Amino acid sequence: MNKFILIALIIITFPLDLYPQSSWFWLQPKPTGATLNGVDFINKNTGYTCGKTGVVTKTTNAGTNWTLLEPLTVYDLTDIECLDANTCIVVGKNGLIMKTTDGGKNWTVIPSGVTVSLEDINFVSFNVGFITGASGVLLKSTNSGNSWGFISLKTTSTLHSVSFIDENNGVVGSLNRIYTTTNGGTNWTFQSFGSFFDYFETVQYVNDSVIYGLFIDFPFKTYKSTNKGATWEINVIEFLNPTGELPRWISFKDENTGFMVTSYGNIGKTVNGGLNWLLDTSFIPEYLDVQIFWKIKSVDTSFVYAVGSGGLIVRSTSNGELWAKQVGNIKTYRDIFFANNNTGFVAGEKGLLIKTVDAGLTWSRINLNTTLGIKKIFFTNENTGYICGDSGLVMKTTNTGVNWISQTTPAADTNLLSIYFLNENTGYIGVFYRSILKTTNGGLNWIRIYTNETTDIALYNDFDFLNDNSGYSVGENGLLKTTDGGLNWSKIFIGGTAFNSINYLDSSNIIAFGYTDRIIKSSNGGLSWFNINNQLGATIFSSQFFGSNHGIICGDLGRVGMTTNGGINWTLQPFVASEYLYSIYFTDPNTGYAVGQAGQIIKTTNGGLSFIKSQASFTPEDFILHQNYPNPFNPKTQINFELKKSGSIRIDIYDAAGKSLKTLTNKFHALGKYSLEFDASGFSSGVYFYTIYANDILADTKKCLLIK
Repeated sequence: MNKFILIALIIITFPLDLYPQSSWFWLQPKPTGATLNGVDFINKNTGYTCGKTGVVTKTTNAGTNWTLLEPLTVYDLTDIECLDANTCIVVGKNGLIMKTTDGGKNWTVIPSGVTVSLEDINFVSFNVGFITGASGVLLKSTNSGNSWGFISLKTTSTLHSVSFIDENNGVVGSLNRIYTTTNGGTNWTFQSFGSFFDYFETVQYVNDSVIYGLFIDFPFKTYKSTNKGATWEINVIEFLNPTGELPRWISFKDENTGFMVTSYGNIGKTVNGGLNWLLDTSFIPEYLDVQIFWKIKSVDTSFVYAVGSGGLIVRSTSNGELWAKQVGNIKTYRDIFFANNNTGFVAGEKGLLIKTVDAGLTWSRINLNTTLGIKKIFFTNENTGYICGDSGLVMKTTNTGVNWISQTTPAADTNLLSIYFLNENTGYIGVFYRSILKTTNGGLNWIRIYTNETTDIALYNDFDFLNDNSGYSVGENGLLKTTDGGLNWSKIFIGGTAFNSINYLDSSNIIAFGYTDRIIKSSNGGLSWFNINNQLGATIFSSQFFGSNHGIICGDLGRVGMTTNGGINWTLQPFVASEYLYSIYFTDPNTGYAVGQAGQIIKTTNGGLSFIKSQASFTPEDFILHQNYPNPFNPKTQINFELKKSGSIRIDIYDAAGKSLKTLTNKFHALGKYSLEFDASGFSSGVYFYTIYANDILADTKKCLLIK
């Protein structure tokens, strides 16, 4: 859906051997909204977490405050193990092992010899540790993780977890199997349980004889051995919801006392060795549509920590009797819309609507007196806006969201998926599996103008109109087109995919986005359509275009992609978010937002551009691009910049549609201060952009205004 903004965005592609630092940052939750997969404490006060998109957080006051450390990598981190307060090792995707010896200030990559995902790490002493991973990978270190060697278990199954009680006795959990060793991994014995798809998510050596295992097979069970794995007793976990809840991890404090977390955000405790599990009632998540918990860690006699999606950290200081959230979100945001540069709204499930008046710095909750899910927001001007959602929910504000009044829609049309206005009076609503509604009086009356008699095209997820008459709606399997303002709709079948977003780029070019990386485009006004290879690797939920060439999309896996040639080619931006991003919105050439699952709100203030950490390239500290002076100007203005290192510099002028108009300089520059004159005598009045490239890498963009 177009949002009526012209923005010039220039895209760079990062070489695979460099680590790009994203220019998107977290607004909510803080310090991070990335999913946390691992947690470890070296003592009561000092602890670390790690998670997706390479995030690591640290506390030095028993979890009261958490600090987000500098990004380590673009790869997801799966677990962390601390040897002392300053020495920690993280493992993750693509065979990644990294180590710090200064409390997380600096990290060193340790070669693993593999490219598979590493799943779990366990050190039994300061020197001896083990790592498990996919494809049967089991690694061992005897020098505090500075180097690693292979141990063969003669399996290609994923080894999910590892636990050693001393340097000789250990256990590994895998597909249907538990492996045990009594000689430090030289030899292994195993026992098989369950069917092919069942596996041990967690195994733990508790003392010299007792081992526990968490088995992922319904009904879900814990396994317990009191003789080093020779025989096992099985106990069913009775409190789990049979409609999809999964146990995620267990952590035992001693032979009898253990804790468990689940995907629905539940916490269980046993005091009789897993024979019975009691469900905690002190922490109850409001939302169940995200994978809430991923890991739990018992620290000492009192402290226990659980981590999960949305940067969630939950702590008990009473040995699991009472739990409280420390940081993170457990909610889902569905849409974002800004009424002006500073005032914006984010809507989500269970009547969630929040507002900012300072460009996202702070947010306040608006009480709508409803628990119905909100799917879309649309403002026709700074004051007038609409929301729509579940059970026929439509509400309108005429005072920038201070008050909202319910509107009436046809009773049979209940699940409202999208809302779009052509002007202050004329708007459309898309209804799940049924119809399209229209108003011509600002929502006083909503009339059903289209009813789907079959199930061939449904899920009316988005609208976009070229003018009062010509427009599209996208849904499951295809598109609907109207040329008479919605009186009649024709079906365009493009089967097998549900489309989520559509954009008119101009009268000829139209582009639509959907599930399984699907992009289709027409360059002849919709007469024919062709597929585009996206390379984003994700379902696309939201899109925004700024003229005919420049666009941005977001989707699952927290991914954001950008194009400068009308959607033919796309550049994947470095990861910040980790879960679904459902909506994206830019307010000006530099400022953009994206929201999604697990309470994620991220922002960019330089158009989503990114700097590369490489000695061959410039960093943000190496240059300063000043605002032109005078501004506005006619017809000449000065553009000044400063270099703190030498390099090849190019400065180009672009119009509001992103078309390159003029190059002011393109040559090698020594460090120093420079001034260039931009003479716009041959240009018409309007907004222009000047962009500086350092060593062929786009470094910064600023806006200027020509008034004649």
